[in-house]
Amino acid sequence: MTIQVTVGVPAYNGAATLRRAVESILRQTHKDCLIHISDDGSTDGTRAVGLALAAAHVPVSYTRQETNLGPSPNFRFLLRQASTPYFMWLAQDDTLEPTYVERMLAVLESDPGLVTCVSRVRFVRPDGSTRLAGGTYPLQADRVTNLAAYLSGPDDNARQYGLHRTEVLQKAFPTSDFLIGYDWALMAGTLLYGRHAEVPDVLMVREETPLQDYMVMIRHHARGWLERVLPMLPMSRDLIFRQKIPLRLPVLKALLHVNLSMHFLYVGSRCPGYARVGRFLQRHLLWRLQTRPAKGES
Repeated sequence: MTIQVTVGVPAYNGAATLRRAVESILRQTHKDCLIHISDDGSTDGTRAVGLALAAAHVPVSYTRQETNLGPSPNFRFLLRQASTPYFMWLAQDDTLEPTYVERMLAVLESDPGLVTCVSRVRFVRPDGSTRLAGGTYPLQADRVTNLAAYLSGPDDNARQYGLHRTEVLQKAFPTSDFLIGYDWALMAGTLLYGRHAEVPDVLMVREETPLQDYMVMIRHHARGWLERVLPMLPMSRDLIFRQKIPLRLPVLKALLHVNLSMHFLYVGSRCPGYARVGRFLQRHLLWRLQTRPAKGES
């Protein structure tokens, strides 16, 4: 039987959780999965765990990056190595229910117009409490409507960890290395090729990253002051100039909305008064955008 699915596991200093994540893939009811761990130059015991898993399980392979690539290039590395029709990532601290791959694959195989399928996702906060992800909602309308809906509310973007058609994902993945918003550019880009489905059961559990960690990432990884105050600028450039999204009014309004929202979120951590005024104007005077798909133009 031809292997249909590759699961890429990007790892960095994940010795404490990597085995749990990989074993949740090995327990899948769909047995024909390749599992590729890419260790991004970890300084803890990740290498030993990865080598042990590869030695013990035939479907598992392990690659150690000699230098730290960073999150986006490490995700890209795993994707570029894949030659199966379907691909997904699993973070080193996340886990899957045993039927995850089987059920996502069945949905994608049943409809050639779908490019991504994701289940509902439960996030575990650092204090142990949980919440359901808001970023897995289906996108089943036409291309313009789907793009406008997604960019209006990408939320936690848990859909990135769904099962995808490999060829589409490889086309959509940003070719330049920017950290903030690369995953939003990626998922928006896949909508140029098809629709996204959601399985309504919770079949994935993820560790939640505190919001403050994202603010730190913006401060440390932005290339200059302009990207600090407009963190979504690299994402917008990728979508407009490389992926050439349709520049229809609903899409442009949604793109502006997400840029302003992230601007006020970051600047608000330093200038709360300015952000409060800006959010008020954005919410009540300018940008009353729908955040879920509706019938619209193609």
